[in-house]
Amino acid sequence: MTFALIIQFLLLTAIISGALIFALHRVFLSSVEGAKQRLERDAEAARAREVELNSKIKQASEELAARKKELDQLEQKMKVDLEASAEKHREELVTKARADAEEIITKAQNAADSIRLDIEKQMEIRIIDHAVSIIGSVLTKRAKVALEKDLFEEFLEQLRNVDMSKISQDIKKADVVTSLGLSDADLKRVSDEICARSGRTIELHSKVDGAHIAGVVIHFGSLQLDGSLRTAVKEAATALKAEAEKSRQKK
Repeated sequence: MTFALIIQFLLLTAIISGALIFALHRVFLSSVEGAKQRLERDAEAARAREVELNSKIKQASEELAARKKELDQLEQKMKVDLEASAEKHREELVTKARADAEEIITKAQNAADSIRLDIEKQMEIRIIDHAVSIIGSVLTKRAKVALEKDLFEEFLEQLRNVDMSKISQDIKKADVVTSLGLSDADLKRVSDEICARSGRTIELHSKVDGAHIAGVVIHFGSLQLDGSLRTAVKEAATALKAEAEKSRQKK
């Protein structure tokens, strides 16, 4: 009987152990399956995050490429604009430089023309002075006297056509300049002519200036009546020059 109890005990123990083992095995399998499912869910979530991350990386790469393209286009545009601006500025500088150069050339030409005209004027004056001096040196005293007399008579004739109203009322005296001097009679003739033309008496003083060679010059203050040979030669030379320039321009 004791052996039978032992056998029953062992059988009961085996059944209980088997039941426990089966229960534990079921629990273990359930835990493993749960862990596996959790791992699968985590893996799926990880794959989803990976896909999302790859999508974001792709989107970021596309945006970066688009930005890079925009920057390249902007750089190219800025380069073109800078080149155009530089070209425009260069053209403006060249145009201004040309204008300045032309202005300088024009001023230089005008200055050269002005200097040339001044030199020509000085040369003309010297030539006239030399011509008058030559005339004076070749004339004999008798010829000078005869020429002086003729020019004096011409001067009196011209004096009759002079507008004496231009002579200031403040003028009370005048100098009558000749190369040989005037006699009292000739000086009176001049005075009478002036009085007849102006209606007033002006005191005249005879003066001698050999540079005139012949002819009469009367100084009424700053106003003068010039009938000298020197002035006649100068006026003739000026007229000849004007005529020569006119003929050259026609050609």
